[in-house]
Amino acid sequence: MSIAEEASDVNPPAELDHAIERLREQFRTPDLTLDGAPRRLGGGFWAEMWTLQFAQPAGCPLPAKAVLRLAPDSRLSARETAVQAGVADQGYPTPRIHASDTAHDSRRAWSVMDFAEGQPLLAGLNGLRALANLPRLATTLPDTLARVALALHQLDPESIEAQLNALTDGSAGVDGLLEHYVSQVQVLADKPLRQLVERVATTRPSDRPRAVCHGDLHPFNVLSTGGQNVVLDWTAAQITHPAYDLAFTHLVLAHPPLDAPRPLRPIINGSARRIANRFITTYQRHTPHPIDSDTLAWYRSLQACRILIDLAGWRANDTTDSHRGHPWFAIEPALRPLLRP
Repeated sequence: MSIAEEASDVNPPAELDHAIERLREQFRTPDLTLDGAPRRLGGGFWAEMWTLQFAQPAGCPLPAKAVLRLAPDSRLSARETAVQAGVADQGYPTPRIHASDTAHDSRRAWSVMDFAEGQPLLAGLNGLRALANLPRLATTLPDTLARVALALHQLDPESIEAQLNALTDGSAGVDGLLEHYVSQVQVLADKPLRQLVERVATTRPSDRPRAVCHGDLHPFNVLSTGGQNVVLDWTAAQITHPAYDLAFTHLVLAHPPLDAPRPLRPIINGSARRIANRFITTYQRHTPHPIDSDTLAWYRSLQACRILIDLAGWRANDTTDSHRGHPWFAIEPALRPLLRP
């Protein structure tokens, strides 16, 4: 899941010309061109990303290097673009978006944003390297993620929520998410999963306090360089209770998708659970809004619905091979008990 540039001999995306033309119009720079071929960025599961190097004309406000992000779903792309732009406007460390097109047409939705320097917090770690780095990871990783979450949850959610409501006809937030999950399980032949979703939908706790939540906050979506952190990928963002983020991050930290020899897995898994628990403890120590265990457990179940629905859909459509390496497979065993009546 780390981000790395691939060879430049890959054919550029069909949307590139449209994006360049939009940038020329928006920034009134008709002579804007690329300085070399775009390079594909590897590491993503949903969106496709390319680095663009610009031959900048005089006075052009664009950075010399940017990222073109292409999304297969225009609705989700519009939501993530609104959230990313909104948090960037409030000074949160995420790439600033310079142009976007989320129209419903034959092209994929796209956005052009700043190129973020740095490496993911767990870049290049397999099971053995993770084991060697456990003393360092045990403190720096959960504490860094807790600080990233705390800073995000202190932003003003109202302006971003207004934009999301406009994009979703007022169904932004967990209510819309639950409606989506309920509709998805109706077409899956999985009775225990349908019962889990229905149980979660009927036991929802209060969503106060409300905050801007990332929804996919894990070590590979946070780039670190020179002591600074930059947060990427806002596809799963919501305006809801902070426990929405805490539950997801705890799940990913406790069940890391690391390739390790079988004899070492109990050691790594035990350390991973301690790291996940430290993340919660550090967050709780500094937040002005303590989160009770029942609320955290409900949002864990909500995140379980998301993960298990995705897995069930991939299996129903026989597309599991195309999702090989996805962290959902590592988390699944911990969620299966939730399917029991």
